[in-house]
Amino acid sequence: RVCCRPVRTVRGFKRAEASSMHFDAGIPLEGLPWGVEGSREVESRTFSYRDGDITLEAYMAWDAEKVAAEGPRPGVLVAHTAIGMQEYFITSCCQSLARLGYTAMALDLFGAGQCVFDKEVRNGILQPLRDDRRRLAKRVQAAYDALVNESSVVKETSGVAAVGFCLGGQAVLDLARANTAKELRGVVSFHGVLDHPSIFTKSSEGKPPNALILHGESDPFTDEDKLRECLDGLTSLGMTWDLHVYSGAKHAFTRPEKTTDEDFDSGFQYDARAASQSWSSCK
Repeated sequence: RVCCRPVRTVRGFKRAEASSMHFDAGIPLEGLPWGVEGSREVESRTFSYRDGDITLEAYMAWDAEKVAAEGPRPGVLVAHTAIGMQEYFITSCCQSLARLGYTAMALDLFGAGQCVFDKEVRNGILQPLRDDRRRLAKRVQAAYDALVNESSVVKETSGVAAVGFCLGGQAVLDLARANTAKELRGVVSFHGVLDHPSIFTKSSEGKPPNALILHGESDPFTDEDKLRECLDGLTSLGMTWDLHVYSGAKHAFTRPEKTTDEDFDSGFQYDARAASQSWSSCK
């Protein structure tokens, strides 16, 4: 493991405090699903880890005071949207989870070192993961391994969870489908891209993780057939799942900056009710 940044103490939510390359979409703080409450200090740092020959970046946050008093914490992976992990929405989610008593790590599906906005570049990164969904699950497994290796702040046997947004929702579901992460207890998909790749079959490695799917009724990226395919597929793998559908909610309903006409026409829209209720269900 190669450390990229020193440990930082964070009081409140800090924009772009993990790296000068982190993107700030101008998200209204008060609209974050996890809110802005709490001034409890948390520690954070970035470091690199690998999936084969690909170098990836992690952002980790934890409550050092709680770790000192009670020992290493349960871990949570946070999987990013289609622009990448180096953005304020994702790092603030990790900080909030740290204040709830977890050690949270934002994983990296891209290995680009920054958010990726060019569609051709992004598709070039994503296409191999789309073509072979086991490779996508393996990419998330590499993050799981990096998280549990941080044994000074993470206690694997206390259980690990994974939450993902959009593309990240699909990614954490694939990790659960693969059933390769030993202490992964459950995954949560926020407006994830829902389907069920046929390459996953029921594992003999014990009961797979549970899944909580938080879905917008009007999400154009997952129609009713795809939703049914996803749920039936999870059942076929022996997974226990819960589905919460938010009436009228579109894709990206947790993101408070998605309020323009262009966003709406593209199928994206912030929904304060769905954002708040989905985060409460996740906690």
